[in-house]
Amino acid sequence: MTQRTIAIVVNARSANGRDDDLRARIEAALPPEAGRLLWFQPRKASRLDRVCQRATTVADLVVAVGGDGTVRTVAQHARARGKPMAIIPTGTYNLVARHLGIPLDVAEAARLAATGHAHPTACGDINGLLFFNHAAFGLYTRIIAARERHTAVLGRSRITAVLSGIATLFNRYPILKLRLTAEGDSKHCHANAVFFGANPLPLAAVDAEFAAQCDGRALGLVLMRHQGRRHVLMAALKSLFGRLSDAPTFELTAWREITVDILRRRRRLRVSIDGELIKCRLPLQLHYQPDALQIVRPDPLESKA
Repeated sequence: MTQRTIAIVVNARSANGRDDDLRARIEAALPPEAGRLLWFQPRKASRLDRVCQRATTVADLVVAVGGDGTVRTVAQHARARGKPMAIIPTGTYNLVARHLGIPLDVAEAARLAATGHAHPTACGDINGLLFFNHAAFGLYTRIIAARERHTAVLGRSRITAVLSGIATLFNRYPILKLRLTAEGDSKHCHANAVFFGANPLPLAAVDAEFAAQCDGRALGLVLMRHQGRRHVLMAALKSLFGRLSDAPTFELTAWREITVDILRRRRRLRVSIDGELIKCRLPLQLHYQPDALQIVRPDPLESKA
């Protein structure tokens, strides 16, 4: 019987990826019959994409060791190659792992990666780029950009992310002239921020009922219509209690497929895709893909137990 090859892509820049014993802990948790291990650890974040491409070419199973950004990059190449993947979460939020029921403990996640079964897993797609958590632009991208600047000085943590978001709310807002097209109909509106969620966990912070409505069915669109700073701050307070849908200037809708265009000369837009800022060409084509790729995760019966 041919031994399978497992490529393990480690992002040492993730919150817990700097652990010097991380590789040893993963190797100790894997059973001897797991397969032949190939380790990939890019020295620079800019090389992660190239490393993932090489890893998915040579492996039967690709394991992403890192946060949600690393998981998304590995998944992008795994989907293109038709390869199954597994996740060992070492990031700050680990929303993908939490949503899929993957253990947050490194050893438990490693054992699941080696012995578990791959299941069809949903994701969102924006112009050919997949996302598990969100694709957002406008005010949201400014918050992410500020977070990265503050992280470089203060370090990566939840507190840094929150403080960056609060500081950004006191700056000028972008005003987006949108054209939304879905199911043969188009509408125009002005907005400060647009957020598409593919994961119910971040959507639940907006509205728990809305998150349940979208879970496993569609992308959740959170549209913040153009408004003043006072209304934005009030909406932020409402979101802390999961009642953002009560704010009249917010629209919550679910879509399987939608096209978003912005009426402006520049045809490239900076979009936050699972926390990574990527320039995308307009218009934006968004789809919900229920069986996008195969990910090793607990069996459905185990998750319910």
